[in-house]
Amino acid sequence: MSPRKDIASSVVLILFSVVFLIYTARYPLDSLESPGPAAFPLVLGGVLLILSLGQLIRAFLSPGTTEEGREKGSVSGAMRTFFRGKGEAKVFILAFLLVIYLFVMQWLGFFVSTFLLVILCSRLMEAKDWVRPILLSAGVCLFCYLLFVAWIKLSFPQGLLF
Repeated sequence: MSPRKDIASSVVLILFSVVFLIYTARYPLDSLESPGPAAFPLVLGGVLLILSLGQLIRAFLSPGTTEEGREKGSVSGAMRTFFRGKGEAKVFILAFLLVIYLFVMQWLGFFVSTFLLVILCSRLMEAKDWVRPILLSAGVCLFCYLLFVAWIKLSFPQGLLF
């Protein structure tokens, strides 16, 4: 993306996260032992705001567009990227994986299907080895368990193993 598009998208995301945080303030936060309905949206909005600010800073610090970058932004460049199996094709593959994830979750359960999804997404993003995707996947599942099951006391779809 060009720096101009990065700046514009960052500003939109910042505005969205600020409005989201203001809307979240309507709900009670309660305490750490018994979090209210605003706890998770507050964390989500805060993370979105921090990431958006980081993207905005990166856009201001990045150099201008190059000739290669302009070619990538063209229609012919995008078509070449898509048909080489990179770039935009990964978006369609990820969308397909998410649809499969929703259907498989009923039979495998949340934790097994999430574990597999994170590994597949890591490999889709060209992770070099298998160790990091497996560790990331285990970390995501552990985080979800601690946050939602242990702390907030929610239940997830149960499957074959969990």
